[in-house]
Amino acid sequence: MDNSRINEDKFNRLFQSTKDRLHHFVWKLVRNETDTQDIIQNCYLRLWQNIAKVHEQEDISPLLFTYARNLVVDHWRKTAGRQAPLTTEEDTLEAPEQDHLEYKECLQQLHSGIAQLPAKRKHIFKLVKEQGLSHKTVAEQLGISPATVEKQIVLSLRFLKKELGR
Repeated sequence: MDNSRINEDKFNRLFQSTKDRLHHFVWKLVRNETDTQDIIQNCYLRLWQNIAKVHEQEDISPLLFTYARNLVVDHWRKTAGRQAPLTTEEDTLEAPEQDHLEYKECLQQLHSGIAQLPAKRKHIFKLVKEQGLSHKTVAEQLGISPATVEKQIVLSLRFLKKELGR
């Protein structure tokens, strides 16, 4: 059997064993099926690009969840102007135990990163991302321009991406 066929078989086995957990993890973070599918596709594209380096006996989940986490942060950065409330820990109670623990760890890292933001930036971020308010509404509430709100969100997401990527 040639190398490409071996890699294809390995990829297919890894895909089948991880697809449901990865879908659940990403969907809980983005809450949009189209975006979830796009992020998952990019995760598996990255896996395919590195499939020759992957040992099938090793647990591939940490690698895939790292890909997913980074892609979700990228997604949040790109959609900073859209309303995308963060999910809460309670939203994951129906998840299988291991998925719940991985999600809880990711959520804990996210909340830890948010806590490190400067006070004004953290307040703006929470209004937009946790409460789902528009940039315009937040700007009116705080007496600042929508451009300032957008800039603060971009800076927050950039910081969080760096923090979560560690």
